[in-house]
Amino acid sequence: MASEEQEINAEPTKTFFVDMLVRDIALEQAILDLLDNSVDGAKRLSEGSDDFTDKRIEIGFSSDSFVIWDNCGGFSRSIARDYAFRFGRAAGARTTPHSIGQFGVGMKRALFKFGKWFRVDSATADEQWAVEVDVPKWESEDGWTFPWADTDSSSVSRDQHGTNIVVKALRPEVAARFGSRNFENTIVGLIKSKHRQFISEGLDVRVNGNRVDATDLALSFSDQLKPGVDVFELKYKDAATVNVKIIAGVGPSIPREAGWYVICNGRVVLEADRRNVTGWGLMEEQQNRLLIPAYHNQFARFRGVAWFDSDDSSQVPWNTTKDDVDQDSRAWQAAFEKMQQMMRPVIDFLNELDRDIDEYTREKSPLLDFVTKTPLRKSDTLSEKTVFAAPARDTVQKGPKYVKIQYSRPADDIEILQEELGVRSAKAVGEKAFDLTLARFSDG
Repeated sequence: MASEEQEINAEPTKTFFVDMLVRDIALEQAILDLLDNSVDGAKRLSEGSDDFTDKRIEIGFSSDSFVIWDNCGGFSRSIARDYAFRFGRAAGARTTPHSIGQFGVGMKRALFKFGKWFRVDSATADEQWAVEVDVPKWESEDGWTFPWADTDSSSVSRDQHGTNIVVKALRPEVAARFGSRNFENTIVGLIKSKHRQFISEGLDVRVNGNRVDATDLALSFSDQLKPGVDVFELKYKDAATVNVKIIAGVGPSIPREAGWYVICNGRVVLEADRRNVTGWGLMEEQQNRLLIPAYHNQFARFRGVAWFDSDDSSQVPWNTTKDDVDQDSRAWQAAFEKMQQMMRPVIDFLNELDRDIDEYTREKSPLLDFVTKTPLRKSDTLSEKTVFAAPARDTVQKGPKYVKIQYSRPADDIEILQEELGVRSAKAVGEKAFDLTLARFSDG
C-alpha cells in the first residue's frame, strides 16, 4: 500500500544549498553586508546617539584571506546559537532599532561566498565564544549545525568586546579579485558612499589599513537660493512609524554626483540616481505629457535626497540586498509623489540657468555667477521645512550681453600673430585682434 512506502526525500543537499545561496550576490555586496552588521553593533553601543567616536571597523583582504574586525560590542552565545547562524531570519530574533544589517542570510551568505573555511569570534562584556567551520567537511556531514570552537582572546575578549571574522581557502575567483588593487579602490568608494553618514559621525572604518574618509553631500544655501525641505511621518496600522525627509535643490556642477540619493536608516541605498525609478523621464500616462525630463548634463547641479528612518527596518523602502528601492513599498509610494513635486521647481530653475548661459555665455552669465558664489551647506544639517527658493533671471544684476565668436585660421598665421601681439594662445589672438579692430573703428 502507498501509505506503507517510504516517504520521498526532498531535502536539499548542503552543497546545492550553498551554491544557490551565493550565486546571486555580488562580492562587493557581500562585504557590505558584513560591514552593515558591524555598524548595527556600533548603533547598539551608541544607544540612539549620533556619536560613533571610538567605534572602529577594520576590513582586510588579499588573495589568501578575508578579515573583518570591530570593537562594536559583539553578540552573545545565545544569539549565535539560536539566530545568527540560522539560514533566514528566525521568529523572535532580536532586532536593533533603526538597523541596517540583520542576522538573516547576509553573514552566512558572505562567508560561504568568500571561501571554504571560516572562523567567527565574538565577545560581549559578559561572555566569549567562537565558531570554526571547514565547509567541505561540514557539507559531507549530516545535520545543519555548526560546532563551537575554543576561544581566542588575541582579537576580541570581554575586555575588548567585538567581533572578528576570518575566511580562508578562498574560492579561486574571489582570491583573484581580493588580490586586485582596483577591487580595493572599488570597496573604498562603496564604503564612502554607502556609509557616509556614519563615517561623518565618527565611525572609523579602515580597508587594508587605510582609513576611509567621509564625503559630504552639500547644496547651495542662501536667502535667495535654498533647497526645498519637507519632513513628515508615515503611520500605518500595526506597523512602526516611518520618518521621512526630502530635500531638493542645487549643488556644484558635477554630473557624476547629480541625481537622487535615497538613504534608509542611515545607509545609502541609491546614489546620484538618474533613472525613471526616481522620476527622471516621468510621463503622465492619461495626457501623455512629460512631467519630469530625462536626465542630461543641463541638470548636473540637481541634488535630491530622500531619507527614510524607522525602528523597524522592514518598513523602509529598500530591497533585500540594499542596492535599490522597493517600488512596491508603501513608504516609497507615498514619498515618490512628494519627490516629484519638489523636483519640478529645481528643474525649472536649472532650465532658466541654461537659458542665461546661452544668452551671456558661460563666462559672463550673471545667474551662473550668482549660483557659483552661493555658499554650500551639508544636506544632513537641513531639517526645517522650506520651499525651494531661487532668484528670477531679471532680478540678478546683468552686464552687457555677450556673444561667443568662433572661427578657424591657418596655424602658421596664428603663430605669427601670437608673436606680434605678445600673446600665448589662439584664443588670446582672437580677443586681442577684436579689441584692436574695435578700438580703431571706435576712434574713427
